[in-house]
Amino acid sequence: MTSHRLPASRRQILAMFGLAAVGAGATSALSGEAHAQAGKKGGTMVVALPGDVEVINSSITTDISSSNMCGQVYSTIVRLDDDGNVQPYLAKQWEISPDGLTYTFRFFENVTWHDGKPFTAEDVTWGLWNVNRKYNGPASGLFEAVESMTATDKHTAVFKLKYPYPPLLRGLAYFNSSTIIPKHIFDTGEDPRKNPANLKPVGTGPFVFQEYRKGSHVTFVRNPKFHLENRPYLDRLVFQVIPNEAARALALEKGDIDFIPYYSMSLAEVERLRGNPKVKIAIAKRQIAGEYMVFINTRNAPLNKKEVRQALFYAMNRDEMLAKAGFGFGKVSAGPISSEQPIFYTADGRTYPYDPARAEKMLDEAGFPRGASGNRFSLRVSFSQSEGPLNNVARLMRAYFAKIGVDLKVMGMDPSAWRDSAFRNWDFDLTMGTYATGPDPAIGAETFYICKRIEKIPGRNASGYCNPKVDELFAAAGQELDEKKRVVLYHEATRILTEDVPHFWLWDRYYPVAFNANLTGLPGDPTGYGPFDQTRWIK
Repeated sequence: MTSHRLPASRRQILAMFGLAAVGAGATSALSGEAHAQAGKKGGTMVVALPGDVEVINSSITTDISSSNMCGQVYSTIVRLDDDGNVQPYLAKQWEISPDGLTYTFRFFENVTWHDGKPFTAEDVTWGLWNVNRKYNGPASGLFEAVESMTATDKHTAVFKLKYPYPPLLRGLAYFNSSTIIPKHIFDTGEDPRKNPANLKPVGTGPFVFQEYRKGSHVTFVRNPKFHLENRPYLDRLVFQVIPNEAARALALEKGDIDFIPYYSMSLAEVERLRGNPKVKIAIAKRQIAGEYMVFINTRNAPLNKKEVRQALFYAMNRDEMLAKAGFGFGKVSAGPISSEQPIFYTADGRTYPYDPARAEKMLDEAGFPRGASGNRFSLRVSFSQSEGPLNNVARLMRAYFAKIGVDLKVMGMDPSAWRDSAFRNWDFDLTMGTYATGPDPAIGAETFYICKRIEKIPGRNASGYCNPKVDELFAAAGQELDEKKRVVLYHEATRILTEDVPHFWLWDRYYPVAFNANLTGLPGDPTGYGPFDQTRWIK
């Protein structure tokens, strides 16, 4: 059961660190407008965290909260600006050969790890090849085209590709696939997932890890040696654990916290918060295009039958789900690629409008008639309780399935227990969450559907679905340099997947965030897990 205990007040938090509260100022907004406002150095920003995290290391996990914290303590090779353009970060410049097969990155020479050790190109090549590629779902797809990564000197890395792969450069900007970790800490011969540094991270980013008190907070302090000049502005960054959604909104109104990121934002509280002049609301459209989706375990009866999966999809009223569980913040999904990726999106696959009568008929024809009790069979649906809308989705789904004679057991879980059951043990019938389909389908969507990603690692193909034709289409699309041809290939893959239904695609997600009106310089895409190195309090 979710706790309703209110968090410690902001004054208590600041007293803990011997800091004074920040004064009031003018209002702000996201993106370029926010960056244009003057601000001052110093102060503390408190961010709402929905629960404890297993690790603070996005080279081995795709957990949202972990990725957001990693964006503060670690760095990536490049980063994206508010318009999605690639900008320097650890790399000050780069060249791509005319044939698209060689990427040369030249790194800043004054970068050090937070423990004082010098950052080198070997940190990049060793970590991405030996850790990210092996233990992170999106990274495994991102680096599929890479044949080798070589540190040619202390400040230069060369990536050799097997074939041209246009998504690579943008993919290197994302913390949930491309976090750069220190070789001198992780190259121990042991499993990197068991390294103590996963909860005491040592990075090159704008903030230095200070402490993690489970059930309470994670604290970072300003990195005085950060290699990008005059950043960060804040002295301290606190991620405070507040499990209850309503309590987070109340804490923001009271000034006890300053920012509710999208993964902590209660959709039910958005309209109420809009009326508070001390709070700003922004609806952020995410460049990596998230979808609420249901993984279907296709290994066992009755879900190993395509017709059963199709019937269950017809039984679900996704318009009502979006309205009641998602409060309208999104668009009903048309398939495996979100409408927030307009280049590759198509609605031309098989569609599943709400039609319980058709669902009943299909289940009868598939060999699953109602029994004496009125039930056909039973299923389980699992999810992380930290994903607020999914509690309501599960209950709506149970009601829809009951109408067609399918008994559904709802299993909301602690985030860690859910990840273990769904992705490490495959102990589910249906399991659901929100996942990225971008910033390019080759990085996002592909990982959930191709055969070789049927692995017991979070963020991969947990459904066990395998179709060689789909693999062929994704492989061709990932290598194709002509964007128009890529679009055709992804549309064909969408048509096959919407026919086979290895997932239920619920809705394409929009992202409300809420923050103290006296903050400026928040990332233009706050859902990209980027650093708060330009965030500051207005004078």
